[in-house]
Amino acid sequence: MAVPLRLCRRAVLVSGLGMGTSAVLDVAFASAQPSRDDILVVAIGSDPVGLEPADNRAEPIGSEIILNVFDSLVAWASDKDAEPEGRLAERWQVSNDGTRYSFVLREGVTFHDGTPLDAEAVRFSLERTRRLNPYMRASLDALRLIKVTGPLTLDFELFRPVPFFLSLLAQPQSGIVSPTAVRTMGRDFSTRPVGTGAFRVDRYVPDVGLTLSKNPTYFRGAARLSYLVYRVIADASTRRLELERGEIDVCQQNAQLSSLPMADILSFRRDPDIQVIEVSSQIMRQLEFNNRATGRPVADLRVRQAIAHAIDYDELIDGVLAGTVDRAFGPLPGSNWAFDPAMRDLAPRFDPARSVALLSEAGFGPGALHITLYTFEGTFWATVATFLQSNLAAVGIEATIEQMEFPSLRAVHVAGRFDTALDGREPWYNDPDAHITIGYLSTLAETAMTFRMPASTTMDGLILHAQAETDPARRKALYATLQARLLARLPAVYLFTNKVIVFARREVRGLVIKATPPLTEYWSVFKEGGS
Repeated sequence: MAVPLRLCRRAVLVSGLGMGTSAVLDVAFASAQPSRDDILVVAIGSDPVGLEPADNRAEPIGSEIILNVFDSLVAWASDKDAEPEGRLAERWQVSNDGTRYSFVLREGVTFHDGTPLDAEAVRFSLERTRRLNPYMRASLDALRLIKVTGPLTLDFELFRPVPFFLSLLAQPQSGIVSPTAVRTMGRDFSTRPVGTGAFRVDRYVPDVGLTLSKNPTYFRGAARLSYLVYRVIADASTRRLELERGEIDVCQQNAQLSSLPMADILSFRRDPDIQVIEVSSQIMRQLEFNNRATGRPVADLRVRQAIAHAIDYDELIDGVLAGTVDRAFGPLPGSNWAFDPAMRDLAPRFDPARSVALLSEAGFGPGALHITLYTFEGTFWATVATFLQSNLAAVGIEATIEQMEFPSLRAVHVAGRFDTALDGREPWYNDPDAHITIGYLSTLAETAMTFRMPASTTMDGLILHAQAETDPARRKALYATLQARLLARLPAVYLFTNKVIVFARREVRGLVIKATPPLTEYWSVFKEGGS
């Protein structure tokens, strides 16, 4: 007889799970009560959004859940791999001109509802997501059609070559859904999604959390954990306390999106029961200029250079942010495969005297230049903005900080109603295109939070050439040229790249932390001493 876990709550609490976890882990299981070693509790700061591919607009928590509930055709096993590995795709071929990808699917794979995976399910999933998800519609704009050629075979035909097309198919939003479940569940599919992944959704309680249980028939082998529990704990101090007590097992910083983790890091580094895992990422943080603000002070290259030389990068990185970030030297982070090391010597250095001289050349004496520095809400952004404000004041630039909620800031940014904005970019696939094309193509300048580059057929042509070049060496050379030209133009002051930071209990093993995007698969994770 199945025993609801809610009837065993006292036993669970004795095992070290708090009441919040018990409220989420309120599911039936056929065998004996699971051991604490078979349950991994992950603390999250807010309610997960976008639990299935068609709903997800690159929301971090929902995207991670997708990675564990769904499989894509291909996936990145680690950041060190040159290409993604096959998941639902057993093998594939690419045409000589790079416009056709032919896939052969694995045999015998089933969805959580017991229905078989086939080529039509793949076509259905990606067409559905592309139709319903604006993020994916833009991401896959080069896809002309998906053609099913057999029960387990299908072709993707492109309008033009896209060298990173496999990376697009490895995104969480490219996960393959059960067509049967979509049709029978209707709106409920968004909160009880059905995929082929290592875990399946058992229970979702809004603002409380989510419980996943392992898929015993997973084609790569069953996960070593029986349950994966996401608990919503909005307060950072509560997350820290519960991690110290062992009531949660993993606490993610989500790349410091809003808060500073330095106090936690310093404390946890002295705690033998806590692992502090830090991984360099491709998440960029920069002070952006409105590069279409003609007639405004920031339109003058000398003013942009003066601002860049006013910033004490070493103090920002090693002092204010306690070494939890890496210096950014140009448009690409140092961890990107196309990063040109020459950028380290070309990047602006802290030189207040040079800054004052450039301002004087541009016609701005001490106190004559006033700017508003827009940025996101949160202690992280406030701390960085305040430090920049102090640096600028030291060279005679008066900066007023304006923190805004994301929707409002986005509206101001896209409309071009700003001169400077503290902002960032988080790539969702492993390619320089994720930074360069979206950020700097002038035809996209007013479509999103970009660098608002002025029209330039030369630069646009170079960007599109690099995007479509299929030879890796030539492509890397093109991106080196782009980095140098962009840095000379200085469309932003490139500050730092965040590290992905994860806190975990000592007994948690098998974590593979990926930086692009910073999401974790838990299929390989186990507890030391667990099954």
